[in-house]
Amino acid sequence: MRKTWTILLTLALVWGTAAGCGQKSGKEPSAGLPEESQTLTSAASQDSQETKAADQTEDREWFGTEDGKTVTLRFWGGIQPEYGYDQLVADFNEEYKEKGVQVEYIRYVNDSAGNLQLETYLMGGGEVDMFMNYGKPRLDSRADSNLLLDMSDMLEERGFDLISELGAANAEGYVCDDGSVYGFPTKYENDRWLLINTDMFRAAGVEIPYDGWTYSQFLEAVEKLTHGEGQDKVYGVSYTLKQSNSGVRGIMSSVLGKYYIYGDDSASKVNFDHEVWREGLQMVKTSLDKGWAVPIEDEYSENMTVANTFLAGKCAISTNVSQMRLCMDQENYPHDFVTAVVPAPVPDGAEYQADTYRKHESVEGAGDVFCIAANTGYPKACFEFGMWYVQGGMSPLVRGGRIPLWTGIDRAQIIDVLRESAAGSIDLDSMSNYLSIDNTKGVASVTGSTANEILDVWKEEFEAMCYGRQSVDETVANMVLRGNQLAGR
Repeated sequence: MRKTWTILLTLALVWGTAAGCGQKSGKEPSAGLPEESQTLTSAASQDSQETKAADQTEDREWFGTEDGKTVTLRFWGGIQPEYGYDQLVADFNEEYKEKGVQVEYIRYVNDSAGNLQLETYLMGGGEVDMFMNYGKPRLDSRADSNLLLDMSDMLEERGFDLISELGAANAEGYVCDDGSVYGFPTKYENDRWLLINTDMFRAAGVEIPYDGWTYSQFLEAVEKLTHGEGQDKVYGVSYTLKQSNSGVRGIMSSVLGKYYIYGDDSASKVNFDHEVWREGLQMVKTSLDKGWAVPIEDEYSENMTVANTFLAGKCAISTNVSQMRLCMDQENYPHDFVTAVVPAPVPDGAEYQADTYRKHESVEGAGDVFCIAANTGYPKACFEFGMWYVQGGMSPLVRGGRIPLWTGIDRAQIIDVLRESAAGSIDLDSMSNYLSIDNTKGVASVTGSTANEILDVWKEEFEAMCYGRQSVDETVANMVLRGNQLAGR
């Protein structure tokens, strides 16, 4: 695989700096990361690590050292521990306390600085055994830089087939052409679903669209949901454009399935002139022009987020379903309404009214990719933890809005966790509906070598439309022209 020399050179320079910061314990990423970086330490005592009998090393369920000592794995993730990782670590450490392995959770911030710090430690060795990767481009870059362990042999030995266990669309992109596997997704998150304030919907007389709705119904709803003036104005929808620009793009393209970027499998031309794109762009532009959506100027200048718009009662709908965990967190984000998760709208055409479209079952929904550091000293123990995690061990994360991807998960168990931790904050009927999505129906999108550049072009033209600098037709024409130039390179 090719080397990404620029990244490596940058990291090497940063490593030289970080090495001088005197970090010894490995229990928190201290070299310049924000103060909220946190560690959950292993429950294993020093005595238990030193007194394991040598004959335990022959036990097939022993994952410690050959001389009978328990090992402690450093597991890095980008989510605050109180959103379920504290309980997850406690569960694993209790279950594996006699099997020679314990885990400590180290929280890193999933931003540029945090990811650079993680990669620095991956290069240096000894500070990271395994971690959660967020975003396929970062995974590919880290694999190309030889920072990740290939788990394909261990998966084959375990008999864990990613395609059948996680769903084809969710997993096939993580199996390389040569069969190597440098990470596998663990979480299901369909970003074609929305967060809605059920109290506002009922007060405005708008039916809650549990089973889906159309573009025209969406526009009728956001008009009714918008009220007030000035600082007291409540908008029908916030597209959270600065926090998650991809969310609104996904909503408009969901029914196109694998062809949301390119028009066919050759990836030689873009599909932005499809009527579905045009209708979706018109829906967004209408809501902005009519004042039913938070203006893009405010979205960017004020950095509108789920916390300071949706949870603050300034809008009735948010497109950023990935922030569901905040809706469950009444301690840090107190609010007095119930949130439901509902499907995003689809085009009005009769051909898009099938349940598969209305519930957005035909899209990818995989995330939170589990990876093992290439230079860990305990690959077997790390892989054991990864298998435990994906096959049900991650269930406590449900209380933080992270839904297990594994097809064998007991969905009734997930609802039970939500009932205990989110009752009064989350509409459980809507969550049952969300969990009923058949995530094995998803299709992996066609991608080309310039896909990321094409999506950057899409974003530029979309924002020009939102700012009122061009019409929908001009936006589509520009997207097609510039996109095809890149696709044909």
